[in-house]
Amino acid sequence: MKLSKLLVVLAFITTCLSAEDVMQKSMSLMESGMTSIQKGFLNNNLDLIKDGVKLVKEGNELYSSKELITKNLPENKKHMANVAENASKRISQDIAKLEKNLNNKAYLKATESYSDMLNACSNCHSIVRNW
Repeated sequence: MKLSKLLVVLAFITTCLSAEDVMQKSMSLMESGMTSIQKGFLNNNLDLIKDGVKLVKEGNELYSSKELITKNLPENKKHMANVAENASKRISQDIAKLEKNLNNKAYLKATESYSDMLNACSNCHSIVRNW
């Protein structure tokens, strides 16, 4: 009986840590990507921007659906999954605009897309994380 209780507790802890790992990985990838994009714009380095875009895409994909978001948010934040989902969609749209503008050499418009991505992140953080 004690063994079965221990296994249940371990399974619960593993599930909680796994959800936290997904959130941490997503946020870490997106932070690294946003930093790389910003450095790329500041240093006129398209490769840094493109590398950053890849990281942001990868991090954003971890939070691409309401089901994934709800699964990985802490219990007291699950009701805010729609906020995070909308931010994720907005980031995806801004990534597409940024890439299109880079391809068209419309760098000022590309920076506007980056700025909107950053605003989407900040809006989500302010609501979901109680900033």
